[in-house]
Amino acid sequence: MGTRTYRTVLIGAGNVASFLKANIKSPFLLTCVGGRQRTCPIPKDADLYIIAISDRAISPVSQELKDVEGLVVHTAGSVPMDVLSSKRRGVFYPLQTLSKKRQIPASKVPFYIEASQEQDLELLRLLAESMGSKAEQMDSQRRKYLHLAAVFCCNFVNRLYGITADLLEAHNIPFSAMLPLIHETADKVDELTPSEAQTGPAVRWDEAVMAQQMSLLDDEQKQLYQLLSKSIHDDKLRFEEDKGTRL
Repeated sequence: MGTRTYRTVLIGAGNVASFLKANIKSPFLLTCVGGRQRTCPIPKDADLYIIAISDRAISPVSQELKDVEGLVVHTAGSVPMDVLSSKRRGVFYPLQTLSKKRQIPASKVPFYIEASQEQDLELLRLLAESMGSKAEQMDSQRRKYLHLAAVFCCNFVNRLYGITADLLEAHNIPFSAMLPLIHETADKVDELTPSEAQTGPAVRWDEAVMAQQMSLLDDEQKQLYQLLSKSIHDDKLRFEEDKGTRL
């Protein structure tokens, strides 16, 4: 399979498309046609079509490719494979936060793949490997939970970074003061479970500290503080109960 060239069409102009454009290499010969506002037509004689656009736009674009003979894939985590209209269809989902302003090596971007035909799974594995990455097969049902988990551990966490930055900036404290803590928090879960790694006043349910901290927050921040603190403490109680049961 690796001795031939695979004509590949990339449809998209966002973060994922930009990453793929920068990293797809031989034996895949890449043609890019832009995003939803593209002006050039999609070639119909390619071996592989990668739809890297917003979730809601995948189905309409796939209709344009329903009669092609090549493999058509999308890159979305929460969209099922069967939204695609072509006979040969699949998914090439990168589990990573990607931004145009930050380049990361493809080796740090694992791909989760699915295909309607076994031979196409091998083609997607070859695509990932040619970029210096790896691919793991996962069906649409499991992948939607993978994507949901990614929203919690990446998107929601990054929003908390944003709140952190606002609190610090209001009192002339640089966000860089948090970087050692952020890095160690991430590194710890290489060795400990999240429950084992959890620290802070909510674990101890230190009401005096928590009340004092909530007095410093606006209404939205206070709601988040209360909700997350209760979740942390409830998890601690479950963790201790499970630990006691095992003993």
